Amino acid sequence: GNIAWSTYPDEWNFAYLYAYDLWITTMKTVQQANMEGNLIRSHMAKMMVNYSIKVLNKYPDTSLTCAFDDIDTQTTELKNYIKRACQLGLMGQGITHFDPNGEVTRAQFGTVLSRTLYNNQYDSWTPYYANHLNALKTKWIITNIEPTLKEIRAYVMLMLMRAATN
Repeated sequence: GNIAWSTYPDEWNFAYLYAYDLWITTMKTVQQANMEGNLIRSHMAKMMVNYSIKVLNKYPDTSLTCAFDDIDTQTTELKNYIKRACQLGLMGQGITHFDPNGEVTRAQFGTVLSRTLYNNQYDSWTPYYANHLNALKTKWIITNIEPTLKEIRAYVMLMLMRAATN
């Protein structure tokens, strides 16, 4: 990845390089990586599957069907990532409507990251995200646990980098 002439904070540049090395982003420069762009669910699936497999050495349970009624317009690549995210237990459990273009909130991302790191340890609470976000804050992975915050790509890369080094 190339960070030449980046105006982003150093922390974002390091997070981009970390993500680029792991195929969490495949954009060749930090400018192309759309660091300030809102994250959508299909892209979160791709990022989290690559992180889960490459960093945490997890394997999808390919016996799970994981069928969704609203992903027909997605690329073949993203359809595969969506299915893998479900088979890894990260996203799409017990639902048939994936909402691939939905913008991701901090509550949603925090829940998926927590499941990636700690499996279902913090599931089954009301609201669903509360213990997931608190666990990540305790470990200094997430500092702002405002659940309605729109998730942006730079923060996701940063939190993944922090999680790997915590």
